[in-house]
Amino acid sequence: MSPPSFGVMLFTHRFPGQSATDVFALAADVAQAAEAHGFASVWTTEHHFLTGYGVNPSATTLAAFLLGRTRRVRVGTAVTILPTHPPVHVAEQAALLDQLSGGRFDLGVGRAGPVVDHEVLGTGIERWRTGLPEALGLVLDSFTGRVSADSEHYRFREVAPGPEPYTRPHPPVHVAATSATGVELAARHGLPMLFFFSQTADEQARLVADYEQLTAARPVHGTAALAHVTDSVAEAERVVHERLAPVFASGYAEYVMVEEYRGPRPTPDELAAGILARQPIWPPELCVRRLVDLVRGSGAGRVLLHVESSGERDAVLANVERLATEVLPAVRTELENA
Repeated sequence: MSPPSFGVMLFTHRFPGQSATDVFALAADVAQAAEAHGFASVWTTEHHFLTGYGVNPSATTLAAFLLGRTRRVRVGTAVTILPTHPPVHVAEQAALLDQLSGGRFDLGVGRAGPVVDHEVLGTGIERWRTGLPEALGLVLDSFTGRVSADSEHYRFREVAPGPEPYTRPHPPVHVAATSATGVELAARHGLPMLFFFSQTADEQARLVADYEQLTAARPVHGTAALAHVTDSVAEAERVVHERLAPVFASGYAEYVMVEEYRGPRPTPDELAAGILARQPIWPPELCVRRLVDLVRGSGAGRVLLHVESSGERDAVLANVERLATEVLPAVRTELENA
């Protein structure tokens, strides 16, 4: 199979003792390190009203900043939470970043969960339930020159969004897919899907198979992985139990659900066990094995690596370098020789 493309995914976690200034300074450093070490892309995430899990409320704004701090690497959103944004404005911003960067911007969109964000930001839970297909359609129509809407969710007269995209017909658009609904939406437009690291490779492969039953399009889908290179198994266990699992657990605890949350919220120990069982957070040879299995098992050709597991600036930057030099060359070689 063709070697996959590897990028870095920034959650902008705030670990204990860090300020927001520390978090965003590290994001810029990671983006520049990723470019220097040959990664293909950097991806930003978007979260609201959380103190530690993710403190960036605008994936697009941070992407714009990182485009200005880099020269070659692609920068994308994974994802812009589309039901909380006016879709025509999202398209205008995407076209602007596409223009200013000379075609280096990717727009990833999704709806996220039924959290309080949808209530506070004014769009409401009903748009979360049913509005994403129309919102995505408006984004894509906005790239064509003129757009209007007359529906329950959107109603406005015809306008001409601008600027026109630098990339034709539009900058790359990706759709987060965790269920049949996301698959159908992505397939309807022939757009690539983005998967999250909570989905197993087998689950992702089934979604890819479903996609291919719906359309002749064969885009390069993306998947995410928690990736941290250690010198020993004991070090991997320490990083996950003491640093990464607690920050993920804090996110689960802080999310305010507008609709009832289904199932118990996992404890830090349960999260740590799941991470260690599936994710490439190990010494180099085990990281290689996990990533090869993920690519082969999922059918994804783009991998977004979460690199912030330790929460410590020097360790995060060292992790980016070790992934680029000790892990990814071996992954590419094994996949090319398969």
